[in-house]
Amino acid sequence: MKNVFHLMFCAVLVVLFVSPINLVFARAFNNDFETGDLTDWEKTGTAFDFQPTWGDNPTARNRGQPSEHQGDWWLGLAEKYQGPVKGKALGQNPGDLADGVDAPQGTLTSMKFTIIGSTMNFLIGGGNRAWGTAEPCCVNLVIDEKVERTMTGNNTETMARQEWDVSDLHGKLAQLVVIDNSSGGWGHPNFDDVHQADRNGNNIPWSQVAAVDARGKLAVTWAQMKKYY
Repeated sequence: MKNVFHLMFCAVLVVLFVSPINLVFARAFNNDFETGDLTDWEKTGTAFDFQPTWGDNPTARNRGQPSEHQGDWWLGLAEKYQGPVKGKALGQNPGDLADGVDAPQGTLTSMKFTIIGSTMNFLIGGGNRAWGTAEPCCVNLVIDEKVERTMTGNNTETMARQEWDVSDLHGKLAQLVVIDNSSGGWGHPNFDDVHQADRNGNNIPWSQVAAVDARGKLAVTWAQMKKYY
């Protein structure tokens, strides 16, 4: 059986590197961090060293501000607990705060994707430190290195669903950037579960976005393939 899987894996690699067709079947954006890691995102600095976090950690330490995250995993930059497997192995416990709490800084930038929806919606919490201020903690939508949309939390660990109108950006190639440039109080963002939605408010599957993104080239990467093989 092991040899069979090995042969299947080798066949996939051959197709990846020699096939001219668009392989969109394995392409999925890690939009809600349910991989348990930062696949599809690139970090700078140290603020994201213990991310994503697992479970409602603010409630675990009796914070009185439930995270209201989607699924199991989310970005909570004041948090350190990385789940019942990795977290336990590292001696972490539910509710543990990150080293330095708000002190670490950094950015997290998503892979590029095409705007095909009318709106984008996501969960956001944490500090209310706006882009353009001295120490921003926010989430930005960036196109050609220009910030087109931005959003902050409201000085609470509890995330709420927010929305951008992106209808005027249709067809543009964009990235999301989660920014933590503050070491002061409420100097961290929380973020989870981002989607594009059509004009009727229905979320568009990221696989559909990926099919658009392929545009004549491979729609899978090695990091993506590791999730499936």
